[in-house]
Amino acid sequence: MILSEQPETHECELDCNLRVLRELPIFADLPQELLRVMAYLCERETFASGQAVVEEGQAAEGAVAVIGGSMAIEREGRKVGALREGMCAGGLALLGQYRWLYTLRAETTVDCLLLHRRSLLPQLLAQPASLAAVARELVQSVVFWDLQRLERGADVDVHGPGVL
Repeated sequence: MILSEQPETHECELDCNLRVLRELPIFADLPQELLRVMAYLCERETFASGQAVVEEGQAAEGAVAVIGGSMAIEREGRKVGALREGMCAGGLALLGQYRWLYTLRAETTVDCLLLHRRSLLPQLLAQPASLAAVARELVQSVVFWDLQRLERGADVDVHGPGVL
């Protein structure tokens, strides 16, 4: 078979990044052109099982989206949750500066899309309606997490922020 006649079995990195961003609720209302630029600006990285992706107390420089694999959410050395394919943490770090309140640790080999504030925030600022859409989704995520926490009551095993 001629190489050019072989069916394409793998999507290119840019298309994969674009698909991942398009499927994240915080970017659902963004125009395709902006998503494509953002997909180009993101960084993909693979972490080995047991490796920390981000660490509690470090400066949060952006969000982390899981492309494949799973990560534990740890607070003060205890597992308090998990992230799987299609989930994202640290969305608020796209808009402001804070320190990670938890550690994300690879439970399996995990492929991540790193969304850096320094790259993405200028793109959002250039399109105020898109920035407003992302901010609206982030606020809704925080309110949803707060509602869940209130409905559960004072659960001593729950630590830290909602996973955004």
